[in-house]
Parts: sequence; structure tokens; C-alpha cells
Amino acid sequence: MDGVLINSEPKIKLCAQISAKELGYTISNETYTSWMGLPSREIRLAIQETMGTEFPIEDFYERYRKNWNNNLEKHGMDAQPGIAELLAQLTELGIPFSVATSTDRSHALKSLELSGLLPFIKLLIGGDQVTKGKPDPEIFIRAAELINVPGSQCIALEDTPIGITAAADAGMFTIMVPDIVVPDHVFKICRYVLPSTQIAARVITRLFSS
Repeated sequence: MDGVLINSEPKIKLCAQISAKELGYTISNETYTSWMGLPSREIRLAIQETMGTEFPIEDFYERYRKNWNNNLEKHGMDAQPGIAELLAQLTELGIPFSVATSTDRSHALKSLELSGLLPFIKLLIGGDQVTKGKPDPEIFIRAAELINVPGSQCIALEDTPIGITAAADAGMFTIMVPDIVVPDHVFKICRYVLPSTQIAARVITRLFSS
């Protein structure tokens, strides 16, 4: 969802880096990238492991929540280009879809509401609703079950190597719109690697029209 449906990834990174800086620490872009796509509980463990045992994780999260809420109040949340049109078209055509996000369900719904996409979203499974997070395929398997479609007949749109790995292991047709340099192994499991969500939306529309 983050980076695919909504343009939240830059906000998340900015708020994490600001929160760490307020505590006298630095989160590099490379470090943040290594956390992308992980579910909330695993991100917490990854932060603690990366930043060290002395890192004040509770203070960090408290500052992060404050900075995140301030950012949302000032700037809102934007949908990614082409996504609203894609969801509207899928709805009109009667093609079922669901959201599989590592973000906790309640936070995901709030962000989708702010972006204006929530009216399109009828089915969503969050990272707090599965036992194993990405790159395990569980969340994509559950998402396919929600729409009663076999994974082999689903298209998954992702922006991280972790997400692509999970979707591919669920047997899905995978499309990636990367926020970062794409690792070589991702090209082997991706059907398409595309430069923008707008182009990805057009490709998905054509795939369902063919």
C-alpha cells in the first residue's frame, strides 16, 4: 500500500529520520531502505538491531507518532498517480481486488481515507492480521482468499523487493514500481518492472482487457 496506492513512503522516511535526529541518532537512506516492506512488529526489531541496544526505541516511537501526525495535519496524504482511476475502473468492470499491506489495519485505513481512496477499498488485510509478514507469502495468500480468486490468477502490484518476493511465492503475476534500485534477483521473479504507478495502472488495465 505505502508507495503503491498512496505516496506515504517519503513521509515515513522523513518522520523516522527527524525522530532519530531529535534523539541524537542518524538513520541513513540505506538503512531505511532495508526496513521497507517489513510489518510493524518486524520493523521494530530491525530498528533495535540496526541502531543498537542503547537506542531509545520507546522515545523514538513517541516522537515518530508526533511527527507523523503533524505531517498529516499539515500536508495530508496523496494517492499515487493513476491509482484512483485504476481502482474506479476495476470497480466498474466488477474485477475484485484487495489490499495486502504490512501496515497495521487501522493505520492503513486512516491513510487511505486521507488520500481519498478508501471509498474504493472494500477488502484489506493488514500486517497485524497475519502471523508471518512479508517476505512470507501469507498476507498475499490471505488477500487472494478474500476475493475468492486463486493466487495464480491474481496480479500483485508492489514497490519493494520484500513485497515482490512474497507475492511471487504466493504464485501471483508480479508488477513492481520500485522506490529504489532493483536487486538483480527481483528481475527474475517480476513480470514487469515499471517506472511509475501511472504506467502500471495502464498495464493492469490492458491485462484485464486482453
